[in-house]
Amino acid sequence: MFRFKLQHVLDVRERLERLKQKEYSLALMEAQRLEHEIALRHQNMVRSGEHMDALRRSTPSPYPLQLHNQYRKRLGGEIQVLQQQLREQDQVLEARRRELVESRRARRTMEILREKAHTRYEERQSRRERAEMDEVAANYHTSRS
Repeated sequence: MFRFKLQHVLDVRERLERLKQKEYSLALMEAQRLEHEIALRHQNMVRSGEHMDALRRSTPSPYPLQLHNQYRKRLGGEIQVLQQQLREQDQVLEARRRELVESRRARRTMEILREKAHTRYEERQSRRERAEMDEVAANYHTSRS
């Protein structure tokens, strides 16, 4: 029966890879959330501009225009803050990706070692079987003569 001596190391590396995958997924979800927030702010700017165009035609007062400008400035500031957060999150995401790649590489290294050990085990078993078969054949041949 084949038993890989470093199986516990392989199990640990598989668990670490799953943890790294989870960390990467969480970082990716956060980056996607920030992108979605930025897109919403841009949509709000477009909608407010369309609304302001309609309001400008109907109301000659400058007050709504001032409110609109302040709203657009606030949205612009929020977009800049979100873009900065997204840049930082992209750096975190890249670090998590590198960690995930490294953990996959470490796990794969152990799997290759296990495959090589299994191949050597199979070859030893095959040699033993051939030796036993040769011995059985020799005994049969000598008993027959």
